[in-house]
Amino acid sequence: HAAVALASARTIDQLEHAMETRHAIGEAMGILRERHRMSEDEAFNVLRRLSQHHNIKLRDVAQRFRTEHERP
Repeated sequence: HAAVALASARTIDQLEHAMETRHAIGEAMGILRERHRMSEDEAFNVLRRLSQHHNIKLRDVAQRFRTEHERP
């Protein structure tokens, strides 16, 4: 029973992390779309290219971008 509970806890943590990652990417895309009048695909491609160019995970690029471009 303990192993099942531990596996369930890990799954929940992974799902929560995935949701946070998706949210960060969505917010960064929203900033790009609003400020630069990009389509959804264009905004995602900008983040993807930054991720690849700098060898940084997409979620980290999105989180940094979001933090640096938040309006006061």
